[in-house]
Amino acid sequence: MTTKSRIEQTVAGAHSLAGQLKSCAIDTDVPAVKDMFNTMAQDVEDMIPKLQGRLKHVGKEEPQFQ
Repeated sequence: MTTKSRIEQTVAGAHSLAGQLKSCAIDTDVPAVKDMFNTMAQDVEDMIPKLQGRLKHVGKEEPQFQ
């Protein structure tokens, strides 16, 4: 598996995880738990642009992985 493939899988997994965390927040009635899940989802979403930036870098700097 190439570096590019791993990063692509990580980005997809991060999107999935953020969605699952938001779903967990919706499913609970406990405000503190709802906030916790939403905060974790936001943390994951904040990582996605960084991962996508790395993916672009790999594409530019390592053309053999395109």
